[in-house]
Amino acid sequence: MRSAPKFFNLLLVSSMSLACGGGGGSATTETTGETSTGTGGDPSTEPPATSTTTGEPGTTTGETTDAPTGTSETGTPTTCGDGAIDEGELCDGAELGGKTCADVDDAFVGGALACAGDCAGFDVSGCELDPEAAHVKINEVLSKSAVSGEYADKGDAIEIYNAGGAEADLSGWRLSDDPTFPQGKTYVFPRGTKLAPGEWRVLVELDAMLGEGELPFGIASDGEETLTLVDAMDGVVDQVTLSGADAVVSYCRVPDGTGTWLLCDETLGAANAAASADCGDAMVEPGEDCDGVDLAGMTCEGLELGFTGGTLVCSPTCTFDASMCTTDHEVVINELESTNDDIEIYNAGDVPVDLSGWILTDDVVDQNYDPVIDSEKLTFAPQTSVAAKQFLVIKKGMMVGQHPFGLGADGDTVTLMGPDLDVVDQVSYGLGEAMVSYCRLPDGPGGMWTTGCIATLGMANQKP
Repeated sequence: MRSAPKFFNLLLVSSMSLACGGGGGSATTETTGETSTGTGGDPSTEPPATSTTTGEPGTTTGETTDAPTGTSETGTPTTCGDGAIDEGELCDGAELGGKTCADVDDAFVGGALACAGDCAGFDVSGCELDPEAAHVKINEVLSKSAVSGEYADKGDAIEIYNAGGAEADLSGWRLSDDPTFPQGKTYVFPRGTKLAPGEWRVLVELDAMLGEGELPFGIASDGEETLTLVDAMDGVVDQVTLSGADAVVSYCRVPDGTGTWLLCDETLGAANAAASADCGDAMVEPGEDCDGVDLAGMTCEGLELGFTGGTLVCSPTCTFDASMCTTDHEVVINELESTNDDIEIYNAGDVPVDLSGWILTDDVVDQNYDPVIDSEKLTFAPQTSVAAKQFLVIKKGMMVGQHPFGLGADGDTVTLMGPDLDVVDQVSYGLGEAMVSYCRLPDGPGGMWTTGCIATLGMANQKP
C-alpha cells in the first residue's frame, strides 16, 4: 500500500467556549504525525510542524447575527465576517488565505475547507480522507469511570478510532500519558491487533487485582494530561493535551476521528456526540454533579469522605469542589510549590501523630477512589510520624518517603487521607498559584490559602 501524501501541518487556533458555556471545552493542544496506512511499515518520520489548539467547529446555522468584533494584540480592530483576514485571524468567510484541506492535515486528500465561525480556525467537516489509507486517532477520553453501559465502573478510558478507508495494523503501537513512554506507564498493543475502517477500540484502566483492563496509567481529572499514540516505528500518530476536568464525563472529537475536541456525552464504542447537558444554566442535569449554585442538596459531609464542615461549591465543569470543606484533624497540608513539587505537612496539635499507612495523592478522591489502582500515590511507611507543632516536607521522587506524582503548574488537587481513606485535608490551586509557594497563613487548619508566599518549606509560613 502507498503512504498517505505528505503536507506541511498548519497552526490552527479556534476559540473554545468555557466549560459552563454549554457544548464547548477548554483549549486543547493536538500534535499529529504521519497517519498510519495500516501496513505496519515505515511511516513518515517528519515531525509535526506545529500544535493545534482547537475549539468548537465552525458551523453555519443559517441565523443572521452581528459579526463578532475584537482587537488584535497590537490594538488593531478586527471584524470576523467581513471577508478579510485581519491580524489575529486565520481566515474570514470565503477567504482562507490560500489554504486547502491538505494544508491543515496531510491525511486529507481533497474536499472543501471552510472557515470556522470565529475566524480563528478552520472547519474540516467538508474535507476528504485518503480512501486507501487508515486514519487512526485518539477519539474520546474519560478521566472518571463511565457511569453506564459496557464500560461502567471500569476506570478511566481512552477510545481509539479509525476514520480512514483501510484497516490499520496496531501491532507494537504504544499509548502513554508520558511522552517518554516509561515501561510502567505505557500500553503496548499486542501483535495481531487490527482496527477496521470505522471501528472503535476502547481501552480502560488496568485493575491489577482483577487482571482486567489495559491502561497502566490513569487520567487526572484535576490537571493537564498529554496522551501520545505512536506506531511500531515510533512515529507519532496522534497526541493530545487536555484538561482532565473536561473529560470527567467525556471529552471527544466531533465528528469521530477528524473533528475538534468538545465536552461530550459518554459514547464509548459508538459515534461521538457533543454534550447534551448545559453546564452553567444553574440546573443539575444528567452527567453533572452540580451546576452553579445548584448542588443537588449535597454538602461537604454528604460526600462521605470524612469532611465534617465547610462549604461545598461547584466547579466550572459542574463537578463538586471540596477545597473549602474542613475536617477535625490537626494535621494539614500546609504549603506546596509546583516547581520542584515539594509538599509540606504540619501538625498543629499538641501530640505527635502517627502517619503510618496514610496516603498522599493528586488523583481524584471521591466515593470511587481505589488506592490499589492509584499507582502514583505515596503511602507513608510504618513508624512515620510528625511531632507536635512540627513540619514534614515531602519531596518528589521514587525513594521511601517521597511522592511520585508531579504538581501541575496550571492547577492541581492534593489530598491527604488516613488509612481508613477518610480525607484528612485537601487543597486545590489554580493556574500559576503554586509556582513559588502556595501556603496557609497562618500555619495550620485555620490558615487561609494564599498564593505567592515566600517559600519556607519546613518552617513557619510567611506572607508575600
